[in-house]
Parts: sequence; structure tokens; C-alpha cells
Amino acid sequence: MNMKDFKLDNENKITSGFTVPDGYFESFSEKVLAQLPKKEPKTIALFGYRKVWYYAAAAAVAITISIPVYNKYASRQDEIDSAALEHYIAYNSSISEDDIINLLNQEDIDKMKFELKVDDKEIEDALKSNSNLEEYLID
Repeated sequence: MNMKDFKLDNENKITSGFTVPDGYFESFSEKVLAQLPKKEPKTIALFGYRKVWYYAAAAAVAITISIPVYNKYASRQDEIDSAALEHYIAYNSSISEDDIINLLNQEDIDKMKFELKVDDKEIEDALKSNSNLEEYLID
């Protein structure tokens, strides 16, 4: 089979059947612009004043809540566990009582002083309620 040469310029043209009136495209843009609404569209701000106030109030509440929580956890990290410190001092043989006394100043010694105010009645009640009196008598 031999294919026949086809040239667009030599063949009869087929019409689509659609026609455009004369001068249609010259006045097309004016007709479209005339159909558009004349009013300016209402502009809406992305962030209204109410939203800004809500965000500011939420930030203030978050900061108010976070400060006490931060202080609570920060103070825990700074404190030394007294039981661990006593255990370390008691079982560390390289530190003597004299070394500890030399490291303390008068202010530290004053902080360690406390007064035990116990009535005789409280002592009697504790002794009556405790069945193991030998423990108190031996020590």
C-alpha cells in the first residue's frame, strides 16, 4: 500500500459550521467589563482585632501557668538530697569529722542548731505506746 501525499494547501477546506459575527472580538473586552459588578469587593483583614486579643490572652495564661511549674522543677534540681549526702559522708572513709568541721563556717553551724521542745507528757505517752522499752534504756 502506498500512502497518498496529503497537503493542506491543495485540498478543499472543511468548514466547522460555526461563524463569528463581524467585529465581535473588537468589542468583546468592553462587553465583558460591562457585565462585571461595579461595587468594590469588601476586604477582610487576615487578623482581626479580636483574634489578636485572644492570642495575647492565651499567651499571658500560658506564661502565668508555666512560671510556677518552672520554679518548682528548677528548685528540685538545685537541692541536694540530704539522705544521699549523709550516706556519702558516712561511708566515705577519706573524710574525717575534723575535715567536715574545718569546711563549715559559723553561719552553717548556726543553721544546723535546733531546739527540741518536748513536754514530759509527750515523752510519757511515747513510752507507754511503745512496747519495746529496752531499746530506749540501752541507748
